[in-house]
Amino acid sequence: MIVAGGYYREICVSPKHDELFGSGARAAFAIASAGTDVGWHYYCPKSQQQIASVAISSPYLRHHPHTSGEIVSFTYFHPLSEPEYRPSDLPRCENIVVEDANILRFGFMEGDAIVHGDRVVFDPQSPKKPVSFKENGSTAKSLAVVLNAQEVRTLGKDQDELQAVRNVQQSEDASVVLVKSGPHGCRIYVGDTFRGTVPPYRTDRVYKIGSGDIFSAAFAYHWAEKGMAPDLAADAASRCVARYCNSRRPTVLLDDETSTLEPVAIKDEKAKVYIAGPFFTMAELWLVEQACRALDSLGVSFFSPYHEAGLLRDHTDDQAQQKEIERVVEADIKGLSECKAVFAILDGCDPGTIFEIGWAVRHNIPVVALSQNPKPADQTMVRGSRNCSISDDFASAIYRVAWEAWSR
Repeated sequence: MIVAGGYYREICVSPKHDELFGSGARAAFAIASAGTDVGWHYYCPKSQQQIASVAISSPYLRHHPHTSGEIVSFTYFHPLSEPEYRPSDLPRCENIVVEDANILRFGFMEGDAIVHGDRVVFDPQSPKKPVSFKENGSTAKSLAVVLNAQEVRTLGKDQDELQAVRNVQQSEDASVVLVKSGPHGCRIYVGDTFRGTVPPYRTDRVYKIGSGDIFSAAFAYHWAEKGMAPDLAADAASRCVARYCNSRRPTVLLDDETSTLEPVAIKDEKAKVYIAGPFFTMAELWLVEQACRALDSLGVSFFSPYHEAGLLRDHTDDQAQQKEIERVVEADIKGLSECKAVFAILDGCDPGTIFEIGWAVRHNIPVVALSQNPKPADQTMVRGSRNCSISDDFASAIYRVAWEAWSR
């Protein structure tokens, strides 16, 4: 099997992470871990090619570097944030041209790959401007295109997903289109028919950087190499992604761990999450804003006291000030009562946040608390309360609270 995909530096501030991997390296290594011979084609500076061959090694993995300029780096503040990449003015390299029976092709930053194969999986990995598979002359007897919900609407030039998928199938001659939708799972289209949705699987931790690479690698392995039906291959891929998100272990093999994973059951997609946390300093406001953006990107409705009720307005008159306090409290309690789960920023033990956690516990609303600078004594009541859990990882807490809200 051939994998055409990038070799990049990936940096994450929280949780701290800095390594040379990238979509192609991760996918090639994951497929090779199954004992499948993999030829990996990628761009890499001449000075780094020996390092890459040693760092990403397997008895079943053959390196085919194509000389380029400097290594591209992606920097994330946290796994759910938009990455910044450098250098921003990349010179285009000569196209990579490959041919094989089974191929996994990713989009590149430095150039492009022209592929010719029997069974080909194409993952453009470009939400804002996904490229056409056929545009550069690539061909496939049977093509599966992996897109997210934004990519399929852009590439298919229609806001209706089914019509967008049909447009992609027609323009790309694709037999399979997979539409990934984060915590909603993956929708499978074969021909012009919707075949169903593969669920995501629940894990304690969620490390998202590279999860899309594993999905495409696992689908390519099970669909192209093993001949599985598209829906079964997609389910296998979803299970491999869950294991990767929990452990960062890149492999496409199914095992005891993947067989016992619990699917996320979505009962109410309109369920809201209450964001409880202090918002009196710039740092506190930044974290609240990040929580809002992360939940919104997952399609989760939320109530943010800072945005909905606002800060207390000062009044010189005591009676007017009391009414202002009652206004804010009433708005916040109303917001809490309309939510199915609470995301609580626990560090600092803000009194308002502690009150909101207690109110939620009293009313049987699950709480997922984020605590990265813990004092054990501050966590006792939360840890000992039913329907409460604590995470030290932002992305994991966001996913966990989304699952809690939707499953009630």
